Amino acid sequence: MKSKTVIIPSLFLIYLIFITISDFSFVGYWTDIIFSVVLAIYSYRLTFKPGQTNRVLKVYSKSVAIICLTLVFGFLGLNIINPFSIDKLKMRSFMFQTVEGRIFNGYFKPVGAYSGGFGNFWITETPKYFPIIEYEVYWDRTVHHDFNDDNFDGVPTNNYEVVKSYILDEVLKKEKLK
Repeated sequence: MKSKTVIIPSLFLIYLIFITISDFSFVGYWTDIIFSVVLAIYSYRLTFKPGQTNRVLKVYSKSVAIICLTLVFGFLGLNIINPFSIDKLKMRSFMFQTVEGRIFNGYFKPVGAYSGGFGNFWITETPKYFPIIEYEVYWDRTVHHDFNDDNFDGVPTNNYEVVKSYILDEVLKKEKLK
């Protein structure tokens, strides 16, 4: 029990730092947010539960748990008060697109006319043998295709094929040119 109250908040702090400064995350846009909130509450409750623990370790684990809780709910609060955060609820995902034996995920977030395009579009790649994480391989803040619209000039559009063409053109062809 002693080691759990120290290890879990410490690993959670390392996780928060890692996902904040790197391009890696769990698969799916909301997964990191939900996982962070649940783990922040769990580590906070775990460290503030009465028990027999070394005083120095208890102060350390409580401090780390409070820092993690403040970071998670601080970032969440900043996102909620942001007037453009409603766009995140309109986000569209194209999960597990297999192209040339590799697994990609596409995300589109509409942001309106102020960005110069229809919205933000990014592509992440998922490792074949560890499919619960992903890392960003392409990002465009002013994509000129509206992935929320399934018609273009009255003609039905398969957005999954558009995502596959983006993957081929923007990720795989540019990798071959390097």
